[in-house]
Amino acid sequence: MKNLILTASIILTTVLSLFANEKDVESKIKEVTIFPSSAQITRTGTFSTTAGVTEIILSDVSPYLNQSSIQAKGKGNFTILDVQLRVKQPEIVLSNNNELPPKIVREIAILEDSIAYLNFDLSDLIDNISALELEKNILLNNSLVTGHGGDTITELKATMEYFRIRINDINDQIQKLKRDEFKMSREYTRMNTRLNELKAYNQQENPTPPNNKPIYQVVVTVSADYAVNGTIEINYMVSNAGWIPTYDLKTSGVENQVQLIYKANVWQNTGEEWKDAKLRLSTITPTANNVKPILPVTYLSYYNYNTIETISTGGSKKDRKASYGAPASAEREEAMADLDANYAYNYTSMNQTMTNVEFDIKLNYTIPTDGQYHIIPIQNETIPTNYVYYIVPKVETQAFLIAKLTDWQELDLLPGSANIYFDGTFVGETQINPSTLSDTLELALGRDRSLQIERKQLKNETDSKLVGSVVTKTLTYQITLKNTKPANVDIVLQDNIPVSTTEDINVKVIDNGKANYTESSGMLFWRGKLKSRETQKYTFSYEVEYDSSKPIAGNF
Repeated sequence: MKNLILTASIILTTVLSLFANEKDVESKIKEVTIFPSSAQITRTGTFSTTAGVTEIILSDVSPYLNQSSIQAKGKGNFTILDVQLRVKQPEIVLSNNNELPPKIVREIAILEDSIAYLNFDLSDLIDNISALELEKNILLNNSLVTGHGGDTITELKATMEYFRIRINDINDQIQKLKRDEFKMSREYTRMNTRLNELKAYNQQENPTPPNNKPIYQVVVTVSADYAVNGTIEINYMVSNAGWIPTYDLKTSGVENQVQLIYKANVWQNTGEEWKDAKLRLSTITPTANNVKPILPVTYLSYYNYNTIETISTGGSKKDRKASYGAPASAEREEAMADLDANYAYNYTSMNQTMTNVEFDIKLNYTIPTDGQYHIIPIQNETIPTNYVYYIVPKVETQAFLIAKLTDWQELDLLPGSANIYFDGTFVGETQINPSTLSDTLELALGRDRSLQIERKQLKNETDSKLVGSVVTKTLTYQITLKNTKPANVDIVLQDNIPVSTTEDINVKVIDNGKANYTESSGMLFWRGKLKSRETQKYTFSYEVEYDSSKPIAGNF
């Protein structure tokens, strides 16, 4: 029955379209909702139509349009019958082939020939000038002219007279040729200008056919009882668009909070320009799987070890020998035989986190279809911040300033990169990962040289004893911190004591320096405050007992 109704609906729509009027409507992109990897476009247009069935045609939509996502609505006394995508192949536009007047055709041909011959004449003239210039240079560089000759005064006077006459003659010829060159160049320019004018006239009469491309159209079929004026609105999903979040984290000092600037890098290459459109950013993923999950049956049983069954040839007696475990009962085997076979995907779980947050941009934007990032600020928030200096002198002799941000979950952030600015200086990049379960987000703001750090082994506290082949060595380390800043600072100091992985090596803590000590990892943690201009010392010692005949892997 449903198939019959659907078939009848399709036939009715087809019949109506045969008798429908077509109305091209100019539409404008009014609103765009941008998702991480797609976008929803909303177009609007106004129209007027007569009574009957009319096809409202909105052209130049994106070729990356998802046909199944097209929706239409409108305002006016009319009924929307159908919405569909149409790809129109434009008609091939041929040149007009308008015949030019014979006089113009003849003048174009004469000009082209004249310009070609004039080019040859100009080339010959330039060659003659070059030859005369060369001859002049040879004469001027002659040894007689430069005073290196050995002739008599009489011969020299005769030679100089010849040179004078010849050089004057050469100069006269060069000047004449340059005047001819000037006239030819001016004539060449005049003929080229006239030729370009005639060719422009030809292009106007016989224009080059445009580049024919398919035209994507959304066709909305409407029906009205009488002539109406109305507004039509369509929306559809497109690919080749999206946005990714980026952040700027700025602070002017440890006494101030961190300023978070939330930005969106919007891009699109959909083939249609989003001109002066209202934008909305969404964190929804429309392409996510929306099919409800099905929880399979979970079966519990003992592991069935492999069994070997031996059947005697002389009778019906069966001896079963289990290589491992106890044999399964016949009842249990029959029950297992009735169960459906299992699948590998029942042992694979899929976790998907989808945060439904939308950001309405109050300013209209123009986003060209160029595939480039266009930055749009979203939020500017101040986050409560605590600062602490993280110090690991065994690895690094400088302190690292860490900003601990609290109450950041309320900002609905997405995973993304962040630029960090401290006191107006770019200090690096970090990654914001909102999926962390901690309510505090830690950001490294770089090194700080204002805390002086020294870690050394105290020689007078070091002791070594040898009993047989067993060596007992006592080691003592001292860490000195000095705060040269004009303000107090919070610190986290970390060091460690080696952990033995074999029974032959024994490690014993003698003094942990009042640190929080974790025996399994050997880590020492001190947390506290270092006042301005204050110096603090932390001392710890431990004992290592080992066999001197065996080399120890690792430093202690």
